[in-house]
Amino acid sequence: MHLTLILAVISSAGNADQPRLAAPDSLVAPVRCDTINEVELVLFPPENAALPYSYQVSWGDGETLDWTMPIRTPIDISRHHRYRSYGEFTIRARARDSLERVSDWSRPTTVTAGEQPLKWVYPTLNAIVAAPTLDTDGNIYVGDDSGLFYSVTPEGQYRWHFETKASIYAAAAFHKGRLYVPSLDSHLYCLDTNGKLIWEIDLDDELYTVPAVSMGGDLYVGTDSGRLYSVDAKGRLRWTFQAGDEISSSPTIGPDGLIYLTADSVYCLDSKMRLKWTFGAPGGDYFFAGAVPDHEGTVYAPNTDGFVYAIQPDGRLRWRAPVPDVDEIRTEAVFGPADTLFVGTDGFYLCRKVPDGTFDNIHEADDIIAATPALSENGTLYVLPDDGYMYAFTTYGRPVWVHEIAADEKDTYYGSSPTIAPDGTVYVGSWDGGIYAFEGDGAPAKTLWPQYRHDAQHTGRVPAR
Repeated sequence: MHLTLILAVISSAGNADQPRLAAPDSLVAPVRCDTINEVELVLFPPENAALPYSYQVSWGDGETLDWTMPIRTPIDISRHHRYRSYGEFTIRARARDSLERVSDWSRPTTVTAGEQPLKWVYPTLNAIVAAPTLDTDGNIYVGDDSGLFYSVTPEGQYRWHFETKASIYAAAAFHKGRLYVPSLDSHLYCLDTNGKLIWEIDLDDELYTVPAVSMGGDLYVGTDSGRLYSVDAKGRLRWTFQAGDEISSSPTIGPDGLIYLTADSVYCLDSKMRLKWTFGAPGGDYFFAGAVPDHEGTVYAPNTDGFVYAIQPDGRLRWRAPVPDVDEIRTEAVFGPADTLFVGTDGFYLCRKVPDGTFDNIHEADDIIAATPALSENGTLYVLPDDGYMYAFTTYGRPVWVHEIAADEKDTYYGSSPTIAPDGTVYVGSWDGGIYAFEGDGAPAKTLWPQYRHDAQHTGRVPAR
């Protein structure tokens, strides 16, 4: 596991005879690292330097990387270092080119070496792609690819398990002491927090999505055949609505009780199945991710066409904004302070948008980002791309820490979205098999939609003000 430091080195012209090689002017370091794993330093080619060129790095702990071997092409390079004691260290770098010009040292940046963020790991029988769910006592619940549904204490100790007849790809929802567990065996299970089955209902199709739960306990769950089912708190079918394509995401309940469903279009229905409006993307593309309504009735829906759509309360387009490279979007939109939006893309980007602005790339992973990020109240973003690394970033993309949790490739677009507990602990599942608990820096952000399905119970519901 490596922490990434990104160093941009830019040369500037001096006098005409011997232009001065400018000091590296942009040093981005992680906020935290540990004393077990090496830090990775990525150095970008110096602009206008005469090839070949070299770097020297002072790690701040008394050790210096002496001049690197000559670099003969303008490509990025990586160097690594391990700190052996706790403390704060300042890192600086300078460049030297073939004209024997040596730049000044860069401005220092500080890194704090301390304990690993990982608190514990609970191994599971098989891969986990579902997001962990919490009850009001902090117990953790999640299903795996074998169909086992686990309950684990906040300390990572086994409580109980429940067995379904097929894989569990969706997170459970928790409401008023009841767990609602969807399975690919076509059943929606209702359990109490001791693992006792209260009821089950066969919906005659594979269930890939979390049910949304109304304040009154009514459940709304989509199926692979495009049907939205409404089930009451006693497990009785209320009604069925047919969408125009398969339903890959969970429905969302607005503060006024309206239900928003995404598939081939965004559908707005009331609790009695009356259709209010339908919105389709101009190119007819697919809405893989769930939609998020705000308190004024505007709905934010990412699409596989690479745009996030803001839809007015009457179903008409307010605006649409593309992500970089217009790559497919499969994550929900997460809200930061002042209505800042965050999404991940199939183009490996973690993107940020401020109101009236465009989406900017704040991090490029090594694989797609299909799992929804989570945002803490102290401004840390947690995200698990398909490269198998769990990342923590500032909202501007500065790395806080990174920890490898999966080495194998994932064979489904569904991925475990991080869940932030009220005490700040961050839980995530690994497709290598296991529930991971990380030390976070605060409770979920107090924003409209700070994490997957809104909260740690995955109710999929925007509460009224």
